Amino acid sequence: MMFGTVALLVIFAYYPAFSAFFHAFTIWDGFTPARWAGLKNFYEIFTHEVFRKGFQNMGWLVGWEVVRSAVFPLICAAMMYRLRSEKLAYFFRLIYVLPIVVPWVVSVLVWKMFYDPSIGLFNDILRGLGLKTLGWLTDPKTALASLMFMGFPWMDGVAVLIFLAGFLAIPLEIIEASVVDGCGSFRRFFAIEIPLIVPQIRLIVILRVISAMQGFGWQFLVTRGGPSYATTVPAYRMYTEAMGSARFGLGCAVGLLLFVVIFALTLINNKVIQADVEYQAN
Repeated sequence: MMFGTVALLVIFAYYPAFSAFFHAFTIWDGFTPARWAGLKNFYEIFTHEVFRKGFQNMGWLVGWEVVRSAVFPLICAAMMYRLRSEKLAYFFRLIYVLPIVVPWVVSVLVWKMFYDPSIGLFNDILRGLGLKTLGWLTDPKTALASLMFMGFPWMDGVAVLIFLAGFLAIPLEIIEASVVDGCGSFRRFFAIEIPLIVPQIRLIVILRVISAMQGFGWQFLVTRGGPSYATTVPAYRMYTEAMGSARFGLGCAVGLLLFVVIFALTLINNKVIQADVEYQAN
């Protein structure tokens, strides 16, 4: 049984990864034999304007994803942690987690309708205020910002639960000691609670950075990387080059480059986000 599991893991996980690593240095259409190209694919990635634009957009999206998934859910979890009524705390947990059951694609398509230039909610609001309507997703100046605004109020239910679990794991005697010492709620949050939930913060940051760099679902469903490549990202270019243009070698090169960047950022994250204080029960 164990050998069978290892065999399946090698076939469906490790072999594709090593194959992509090799083909990143080749010209390959997926059917004919691959031709060695050296660093040609990487040269195109670093010199092509579309790829440069894609990496710039990815930087904005990754930074925003970290803020969106770490700051807002953290504040929400902290407020729920301070609720004295267990019934009220359970109610809010249910409210924040319930949207998880809604299919992600449905949420994306609803937001796409909100941005519709003719019948969208946002332009209807602007018309009602007597203001000029906007091409939210069709104007290169507003497309990326509009894409980042999707999902408002950005309460990631999973992140909220992870942060709340971290708060609830803080020993009660530490909180009581801080109260006796005259530590206010605001100071306790930054001086005691935040340092003790650093592992949860690090986990969320790592997961969201990886998700933001690998994902291109919003672009695929809403903008197709446009307009004028204003919302394109490397992962979406990897997909279009491989599946649309049969340039699998170039697609593998983009994937390999993303792996290197994600691996480096993960190491940096583990070094930078470290707990200054660590509680260990006796």
